Amino acid sequence: MQTLSAAFKYLTLWHFFAAIPLSFEVIGRAVKYFPLVGLVLGLMLALANYLLAPHLHSEILSLTLIGFLIVLTGGRHLEGLKQTFGAFGRRTPGAEGQAYESLAVAAIVFVILLKTSAVESIDEKLTLSLLLAPLLARWSLVTFLYGDHSQFDEIPKLIAEQVTFSQLLACTAATLALSVYFLGRKGLWIAFIVSLFALLTRTLLHRRFGVLTYASLGAIVELGEALSLILLATL
Repeated sequence: MQTLSAAFKYLTLWHFFAAIPLSFEVIGRAVKYFPLVGLVLGLMLALANYLLAPHLHSEILSLTLIGFLIVLTGGRHLEGLKQTFGAFGRRTPGAEGQAYESLAVAAIVFVILLKTSAVESIDEKLTLSLLLAPLLARWSLVTFLYGDHSQFDEIPKLIAEQVTFSQLLACTAATLALSVYFLGRKGLWIAFIVSLFALLTRTLLHRRFGVLTYASLGAIVELGEALSLILLATL
């Protein structure tokens, strides 16, 4: 139960109300529950869509749903996205100098616009898309964390060291099972593309900075979520 609650505290707004800060080792042991947290977030989005769809125009509804998701996560993934893109203005994450703040803000706005546009363009499978996108994004984080621990900075390394192959396998099996059950072969292709994107992003960030930071964990969730919604809208 400790690891399950840790997963929810780390990935949702629950961390605002936690009396005791989470240790990064506990977060690492909780990664097996990351897809479950994504599924719960997806269920809440699907419920919100069911309640609001009869009363709101599609454009307002899509923006409201994405705003609701930001509230549910406490906006912490967006902060990671901001810090990651802001760091592109430096040679290394710890170098002195002003980050490209305009690039960081533009990245946040662009990702939110991508999500809202994708949600608005999905018609009959909107409920399934809202259900699966948060799940796929949190699974992509597990994929991002697994691998060579030396590529990570001090803090995310403490998390990554706890991620085992059995955890990755369990998360992958559960995510693929749900994706294929709801979407068939299309779900398998979407999951493959999202996981490949996570691995390519990991390589890109490591080459750019020489080390993967704690902020990059939030960035991969936001980018994976946006990509999932785009794929669900287009494929």
